[in-house]
Amino acid sequence: MRNSLLAALSHDLRTPLTSLVGLSESLAMSKPPLAPAQLEMARSLQEETLRMSALVANLLDMARIESGHVRLNLQWQALEEVVGSALRASRAQLLAHRLETRLAPDLPLVRYDAVLIERVLCNLLENAAKYTPAGSRIVVAAELSGQFLQVMVYDDGPGLPPGREEAIFEKFTRGERESAKPGVGLGLAICRAIVEAHGGKIRAGQSPLHGAALVFTLPLGTPPAMPELDDADLANKDTPS
Repeated sequence: MRNSLLAALSHDLRTPLTSLVGLSESLAMSKPPLAPAQLEMARSLQEETLRMSALVANLLDMARIESGHVRLNLQWQALEEVVGSALRASRAQLLAHRLETRLAPDLPLVRYDAVLIERVLCNLLENAAKYTPAGSRIVVAAELSGQFLQVMVYDDGPGLPPGREEAIFEKFTRGERESAKPGVGLGLAICRAIVEAHGGKIRAGQSPLHGAALVFTLPLGTPPAMPELDDADLANKDTPS
């Protein structure tokens, strides 16, 4: 009943929020240009509307995932592609932080839903940015670990509250029990649901930089073999058109 209520409310709120995002963007770029104070208000309106829209999207996604209505669009893809798209999508939240990527060379193709894994990475990056002070280091790393590809987002911030490593993945649970930071505590719950739907696991712990680390895995599997070219195909390929 709770999931149905969340889905219904989120669905009904999404359309007006999308309209508000568009209107706030148009207001900020209106002609003639707004006065500086008005422009600041328009941009604040845009930022808050985007934040509300993201919260509603998280609510709707959580309800859909738990109801089993989400079908994974699994494709064999390079991890570098989804890391790049997640970094671009999270650029605004990461402006005040020092970002590093440490992807092991020659990572194999992995079968995953690019849209959903991008959501996982965006949530982890934004979570790291939210709970670390400006100027902190945030690292995205990936390497092979047995039969899995292991992806880690870690930082040199204050770290996780002791004993909260598992609780932070529960729905409506915050990293800080009483906090003025925005959010309703769904980001990491959605990450866990998405990763487990892919056959992987996600956990939290201490980072190599003594801050917080969020680590998830994706099963490697066996990528499809590339088709072999016969002599005729090679001849046609080498012949200029």
